[in-house]
Amino acid sequence: MSGEGMAGTTMSEGSGGAETTTGGGPTVDPSPGCGGDPMAIPMTLPIEGVDREFFFVLPDDYDPMQPYPLVFAWHALGTSGALAQAYYQVEQQSAGQAIFVYPDGLPQPGLGGTGWNLEADGYDMVFFDALYEQLTTNLCIDRERVFSTGHSFGGFMSNALACFRGEYLRAIAPVAGGGPFAACDGPMAAWIAHGTVDATVPYAVGQSSYEFWRDANGCDEATVAVDPSPCITHEGCNEGQPLVWCSHDEPEPLGGHHWPTWAGPAIWQFFAGF
Repeated sequence: MSGEGMAGTTMSEGSGGAETTTGGGPTVDPSPGCGGDPMAIPMTLPIEGVDREFFFVLPDDYDPMQPYPLVFAWHALGTSGALAQAYYQVEQQSAGQAIFVYPDGLPQPGLGGTGWNLEADGYDMVFFDALYEQLTTNLCIDRERVFSTGHSFGGFMSNALACFRGEYLRAIAPVAGGGPFAACDGPMAAWIAHGTVDATVPYAVGQSSYEFWRDANGCDEATVAVDPSPCITHEGCNEGQPLVWCSHDEPEPLGGHHWPTWAGPAIWQFFAGF
C-alpha cells in the first residue's frame, strides 16, 4: 500500500511471504510475488477450456517490495470489468493505495448477458483461484487484505466467494446483490447496500444477505449510525468481522437498482479500515 498508511512496513528481500510488521501496526502477509514482475501476468487465463479475460490496475508508484491490499471487483449482469471500473469508483477513491482486478464474466444461459457461476465448484470459483494464484505469485500483495465488491450479479458473486473462498478474503462489499444460497463457511466482514425500491433484485433479497451475515458474524441486535447516512453498523460482532448495512430509498436511476454515488467512498473507507 502506498502512502502514509504503510509507511513503516518492514520486509526482507526473499522473505517468500513471511509475515512482517508495519512499524507497530497490524501484521501483514506478503505474497510470494513481492519483488516479481507484473509483466509476467497474462491477460487471459485458460479455465476449463475457455480463455478468461481480466485486467488489473497497479498504483502509479507501485513498489514491488511493498505489500498492497488487493480488491476484486465483479461486474453486473451484461456488463464488463471496464464498466465496473468506471461505475464503482472504489479504485479512484483508493488513490493508489491498493491493487484492483476486474474480471470479465461469461454469457449466462437464460439471463441475457455476461455474469457469474455461483456454484461452490463452478468455473468462476476456478477462475477466482487462478486469478488469485497469478496475482499473488507475480505481485506484492498483502494476503491478509484481500477484498471483494460488486454490483447486482457482482454482489451475488462477492457473497458466494465469502462462502466458498472465505479463507482468502478479509471483507466483502456487495451492492444490490443477494445470497448466499448454499451452505456457507462464514463469518465474513461485510459492507452491504440495497435500495428499498429496487425493481430488479428485490429489497428482501438484499435484506436476507444482511441478516445472514449479521447472524454469521455473531452481531448483537443493537445498531449505531455510521457515515454515510443511512448506513448503520451492529455492535457486538466477532472481532475483525464488522457488519455495515446501508438500506436506502433512492429511486433513480434504474428503479432503485443502482450503485449509489456514496458507495465508492464508503466501501474504500470500510476496506481501508482493516
